[in-house]
Amino acid sequence: MLKLFFIASEILILVMSLQSSFAQYLLEDVQRSLTDLMTEVSLKMDQTQLDGLRDSLSLHLINMREIQQDYVAQMTSTKANVAQFHHRYCVKKDINPYVNGANLIQVCRSIESAKLAGEDDKK
Repeated sequence: MLKLFFIASEILILVMSLQSSFAQYLLEDVQRSLTDLMTEVSLKMDQTQLDGLRDSLSLHLINMREIQQDYVAQMTSTKANVAQFHHRYCVKKDINPYVNGANLIQVCRSIESAKLAGEDDKK
């Protein structure tokens, strides 16, 4: 019975101390730091995937004109751009004024092998 009283009182003290403004400030600061860290890690992983895609496309960019190369560079700047491109031109087969034919097929294959296609496109 005495153990239960001590455990209950420790829990009560812990709860009361966590409700203090200093503890709230400290916990908020820790949460913000962890959120920033997780965001940084996520962005780094995205950038690594995009760099891999650009590397796999680099051999095919040699055969493209400068305007096409600029278009592909802009398209591979974010994961959202890549997913949108893949859905529109690889899945829906819309006509792309910059990349077409064998180049388009290769870009689509590179996106799919890099696993950067949108979630809806994988079904």
